[in-house]
Amino acid sequence: MTHKIYLGMLSLALLAGMAACTRETVNSDGRNPYGDPVLASIIFADNSVRPAKGFVNDEVLVRGTGFLKHKDKLEISFNGEKAEILEVTDSAVKVRVPAFASSGNINAKVGDEFYFGPFYNVFGPLQMDTVFPSLRGANGLINTIIAANDGKWLIAGRFNNYDNANKTGGVNRMARVLSDGKLDNDFEYGWQTGPQGDVNTAVYLENEQKFLVAGYFNRYARTQNVYSIARLNFNGTNDSALIELPSQNMAVGSSLAGGVRGSVYNMHVLPDDKILLVGDFRYYVKPNYSLTSSVGLDSMHLDSTYVQHMIRLHPDGVLDSSWNYDLQEHRGLNTVNGRIYKSEVLPDGKILIAGNFTSYQGQPAPRIARLNADGTLDASFNPGSGADLLIYDFYVQPDGKIIVAGGFNRFNGVPANRVVRIMPDGAVDPGFSVGAGPDGNKIDQIGLLPNGAIILTGTFRKFGNLTRNNFIVLNADGSVHPTYNTIGGLRYATASDNGSVTEILPVKGQNAVMMVGNFDMFDGRPANRIVKLMFE
Repeated sequence: MTHKIYLGMLSLALLAGMAACTRETVNSDGRNPYGDPVLASIIFADNSVRPAKGFVNDEVLVRGTGFLKHKDKLEISFNGEKAEILEVTDSAVKVRVPAFASSGNINAKVGDEFYFGPFYNVFGPLQMDTVFPSLRGANGLINTIIAANDGKWLIAGRFNNYDNANKTGGVNRMARVLSDGKLDNDFEYGWQTGPQGDVNTAVYLENEQKFLVAGYFNRYARTQNVYSIARLNFNGTNDSALIELPSQNMAVGSSLAGGVRGSVYNMHVLPDDKILLVGDFRYYVKPNYSLTSSVGLDSMHLDSTYVQHMIRLHPDGVLDSSWNYDLQEHRGLNTVNGRIYKSEVLPDGKILIAGNFTSYQGQPAPRIARLNADGTLDASFNPGSGADLLIYDFYVQPDGKIIVAGGFNRFNGVPANRVVRIMPDGAVDPGFSVGAGPDGNKIDQIGLLPNGAIILTGTFRKFGNLTRNNFIVLNADGSVHPTYNTIGGLRYATASDNGSVTEILPVKGQNAVMMVGNFDMFDGRPANRIVKLMFE
């Protein structure tokens, strides 16, 4: 019995082996055990596009094989936009670059099958300035950029090299850039320069030719006890002061009397030269050098005053206790219950703030609020229920209307996918709509061109039905701009923080804007955290 079972099993195994040894699965020579390869229906030739770059409505010849036999089902697209097919042979297809085409891959489609083709640059009236040395740029995040005199810019971030300068000791988080994008060698670089921490925001003091910088640090260059705000000379050195100690020795300190413990995200110099700081901090601190230790040695102590998220300083850095302050309790008044991402001082002196908060001084403030000049809530600004999720950025137009962007889905109950425009009183503007808007989770930066076109950046792959990589330009009514969208988008760097654009700054006297952040590709070209965009 056992013998019969064994023979039966052997016979089944032999039959299974014979069934497996067919032409479809094993070649007789044993060199291809998985069968003959399935060849692609369409194969693009090397250097297959002529010309390799061009404009919308140009005729383009795409070479390869397999086009003719699929003529009836063949589709050719430019970065997702379907092109008009003009002529088909087996070795080439002639197409017209479609409206709303942008730089990206030319792809073929036959039914449900996709064939990825070559890269094609689409040019238009908004383009990256390829003369500007964006390739060299910065090797890390740029947080902010501001204009200085003579067409120069000050940049700050988390980089230690710019323009491949390879300075001894590095380009430590701060640099001054010439109008042509190259590093300004008259600024201070090297060991013991820059902040020990982050600079998030800066202001150029034109009358003094100095800079105010703020962020999160407790030392700037060689000067200690500099708390999250510093004043710099034009060459980048810290604007310091000599302080006489009880021993009559001298110490070097900041020219500003005090700062804050925590992070400053926004800074505004007011018409009276007072300084408004906005961020994530709880204490104003002021170094006190007038003390001695128990053994008679000089001693420094930090005098601390409770403040919350917002503070106003005198020009010398002393706390302004006339603003948003309880004189009896000797502390700042409570402000928001969450983070403020963006603030702006309006022409009438009022202050617009937005972020991830829901109240201000105990009153409802649904992620956006307007304050009176004295820091109290402005009741005439009524956004209703406001944004249902956080706001990253806003832009106040010259007409007072406010473009608002972030990670929200609705604004005051109205569907608003990541971006909305509101009236000066906070009501939703019905004359602005982005339709389906972006498919990603946020819009993080807004830029406005002088002609009214709106730049939006964020994390998205589509905007409505258009394939767009994190960059789109809109008309003033929220519709997609018909000619400013040939740019194929931007790619965020992955070496440090989550990718973002941090600033879009108009260039005075030019049809151009500067854009900085944490990206390393723009429109298919290397661009290390900084680009200059030219527009017609």
